[in-house]
Amino acid sequence: MSLHSRPKEQREAVRQLVYVVLTRDMSTFNPDRFRHWIKETDAKFRKVSLMLKFEVKDRFVYFRIKEIRNGRMIYQFESSTRVPFDERDVVLTYEELNPAGR
Repeated sequence: MSLHSRPKEQREAVRQLVYVVLTRDMSTFNPDRFRHWIKETDAKFRKVSLMLKFEVKDRFVYFRIKEIRNGRMIYQFESSTRVPFDERDVVLTYEELNPAGR
């Protein structure tokens, strides 16, 4: 999971996500705000040929960043604070994230 060989735009997208998750209090999210934030963040990742996957398990958010081209995982981490909702409250599919096939 070394990012040193990734293009600068991809490294910057990952660095920004990690920074935001570390500095933002994830417990302030509700399911709708989290859904909106994930949509915006995934759109930024797709611009640099990456996709953002997440899983909410035991109120922790696990992030996985994959390449669109081959589906290879390039980075993963988890949130350090608990979110006040469960996975069933925030289920998103790619179609929900990108209506009309954007």
